[in-house]
Amino acid sequence: MSKPSPRPSRLPRPVLLAAILIPACASPRRTAEGERMQVQVYNNDAKLERGSIGVHLARIDTSLQQWHQIFLAGNPRDDMVKLKGLSDDIRNRTARIFDEAVSQLETGAPFNRRVVAAALGFTQTERARTPLLNALSDPDQDVVANALLGLSVLSDPLTPLQGILHHLKFGSTDGIRSNAALAALEILRVGGDGGPTVVEAAQTGLRDDAPLVRTQCALILAHQLDVDSIEDLTLQLHGDSVNSAAMAAGRALAYIGSREVTAKGRCARALSAALSKLEGLVKASVLHDLRRLAARNYASDEDWVAWAHRLP
Repeated sequence: MSKPSPRPSRLPRPVLLAAILIPACASPRRTAEGERMQVQVYNNDAKLERGSIGVHLARIDTSLQQWHQIFLAGNPRDDMVKLKGLSDDIRNRTARIFDEAVSQLETGAPFNRRVVAAALGFTQTERARTPLLNALSDPDQDVVANALLGLSVLSDPLTPLQGILHHLKFGSTDGIRSNAALAALEILRVGGDGGPTVVEAAQTGLRDDAPLVRTQCALILAHQLDVDSIEDLTLQLHGDSVNSAAMAAGRALAYIGSREVTAKGRCARALSAALSKLEGLVKASVLHDLRRLAARNYASDEDWVAWAHRLP
């Protein structure tokens, strides 16, 4: 299996990567391209433990809910200022009660632990890393999902991935596995230690029932420049019924092809062969990826196929 040395890069994202904040009830979520899928969202009626810490956590909880709603139904690009304001509010409020928040995460009431697990990541301090990693063993699965979200927001390159990858492969809920994939991807983006265990977990994730897991695992494999996954990514591009997952596979193929010279032809042929089978947003995304890979434009699907077959 290909194991390229880490290199700084910015992998373009074809879709908004969803952060799932729970405990939850069923609610429709719109992806960036307008799809609707059922995922879990934060429970507005959560009752926090009474007392001074409960007051602080209730205020943090309100900002977390508002932050999450932008990811559920808003446009983060348009709402960037609002998102930054909410993130700053969560960070500042949590930092002021940091030690007590960690204590709550370890021994507090369930709803308190769930709020703290999500909020600690916003503090952007390495002191949050160990408490969040410890929370991955919490018996409350909602705490685990929110701790994974917290680790994705923290994006600390020194975060060990073993526990995160375990939840990516074996997590009991779609939310846990989706947030584990997101956490792994965000940690890798900032220079986290990858390796064969990351690739193996992401390859498994391409077959996950949850579309968000498949989407993020395609991007992980792209980040790792795993040429051995080209065939699986091609199958996802050609056959996935969820737009976001198919688009992520296409973006991953273009990214690998643009950085691994010996794989450019394979990736180009996989992308161009999909054109006749795709339509709408997914086809438009693949055409965009082909233009980036070729550094030029062709007028028809047939021209793209011919160009790809001229490559070694």
